[in-house]
Amino acid sequence: MTIKQGLEILLGGESVRKVMMAYTLTTPWRWETYGAGRDVYNAYSRLAGKPIDQGTITGTINPFLTDIPRGYTFIVNGATVTTEQTPSQDTLAAADSYYLGGTTNTISNAEAQIFINAGYSSFVTLIV
Repeated sequence: MTIKQGLEILLGGESVRKVMMAYTLTTPWRWETYGAGRDVYNAYSRLAGKPIDQGTITGTINPFLTDIPRGYTFIVNGATVTTEQTPSQDTLAAADSYYLGGTTNTISNAEAQIFINAGYSSFVTLIV
């Protein structure tokens, strides 16, 4: 008897591939622009016509117009999925599970179904 046959017996004849099927979950991220010398994100810093008031040490690049990739963390509580850019440690500790922003994770069928049902199917990919 092979390991696969033994597992199928334990699973009541269910296909091992069907039960063990895995998915990847790629958490979202987006480019955001931060102002030079500022520590607060401003979604409209380019569009608002704010003055360019600082530059780099050499003066050749102005960080005011620098886009930075920022990840959004998926936080799962039961069948509810929320996203947060900067979740607190308390939020993460209280969650059933979480997936840090800008990462790719392998998740189970059950986990994938939670994301699909919550409307995040575009972030879930079946591993073939």
